[in-house]
Amino acid sequence: MAVTDEAIVERTAFALGLAKGDFTVSNRVDDGTTTRYSVRTKTGQDFNCFVGGSISVTGRTVSEAICTKKGEVARNPLLR
Repeated sequence: MAVTDEAIVERTAFALGLAKGDFTVSNRVDDGTTTRYSVRTKTGQDFNCFVGGSISVTGRTVSEAICTKKGEVARNPLLR
């Protein structure tokens, strides 16, 4: 497994601008180098998220989390 639970929590907290204890992660699915999962915040907001990860001779790398609010279309944050 290329992506640890700790990495998921850290990347998700940063992506959503929340403290690590302000959300829960569930429904994790590891699919090759991509990990998809659901997030529910303490305020009741639901998100679908994913991160990419790999392990090489230089160590483990994990991408930043990409999260989309459930029920909304995914948008490119660079186009805002």
